[in-house]
Formats: sequence, structure tokens, C-alpha cells
Amino acid sequence: MLEDAGIAIIQVDEAALREGLPLRKAKQKAYLNDAVEAFRIATSSVKDDTQIHTHMCYSKFDEIIDTIQALDADVISIETSRSHGDIISVFESHIYPLGIGLGVYDIHSPRVPTKEEILENIERSLQKLSANQFWVNPDCGLKTRQEAETVAALKVLVAATKEARKGL
Repeated sequence: MLEDAGIAIIQVDEAALREGLPLRKAKQKAYLNDAVEAFRIATSSVKDDTQIHTHMCYSKFDEIIDTIQALDADVISIETSRSHGDIISVFESHIYPLGIGLGVYDIHSPRVPTKEEILENIERSLQKLSANQFWVNPDCGLKTRQEAETVAALKVLVAATKEARKGL
């Protein structure tokens, strides 16, 4: 078991929650209910102090935010930099009580972001989310990047995060 090896955070990706949604409206509610049940079954055996994270990309979150909340993940991580932060508007009209990891740089680009770019995205996110709720993340996974550019970008991300924390 992962927890026996000292793992305190387990991420369960659910990238297809919205993408797999049936086109027929009559089937959508059952699909979303089944997705929530499957997610909760998959994460039900962890200890209470183990955090469950989930990651979702490129969805119309405003259409499924109640379903996302029903997953009961401790933290949801979602893509925001490629969509220019449009997802943040969902949290203007919907209170989400758990942790939210917003992507602060686009990992699909080989360009290493500047600290100023990441700081701008962090500050934009903190206009809608509390500092206690907000997790700083790269968008999506890092599988599309080479090691050198990944390490360089993550160093910038950490430096920007440390600077943003000083300002809180």
C-alpha cells in the first residue's frame, strides 16, 4: 500500500469526467453519478490523514462543479494558464470549500516562464481564492518536457511561490 511506504498524498486523475460525458442530456446525470461513485470507491480505503488530490484538464468546470465537489477530493488541480485563467470565474459564483491547485504556467511550451509571469498568475488566483485554499501547480503533467527545462521551470515556480508567500 502506498501509505505504508510513507506516501501522504495520492493523486487520482479524472481528466475524462467532462470529456466522457454523454451527448444525450438524459444520460448525463447517471454518468456523472457513476463517475463520482467510482472515484469515491477508488479512494475509500485511504487513511483519514492521507490527502486525495485529483487533476482535471480542459473542462467546462462551471457545468460540472457540483460533481467535482461530490468527488470529495481534498484538492482539485486544474489547468488554468492555457485558458488564460478563465476557469477562475467559476469560483466567483460557486463556493468550493476544499483545496484548489491552479496551473500557473503552461507546461506544453518548452519556454521556461519568468518569475514575473508566474507571480502574475499566482496573484490573479489569490484574488478569487484564499491563500489557505490555493495550491500552486504547473498545468497538467510534465511528461511533454525534457528534464532540463522541467527543472528550470520548477525552480522558477518555487522562487515565485516563495516571493508570493512573503507578500501574504
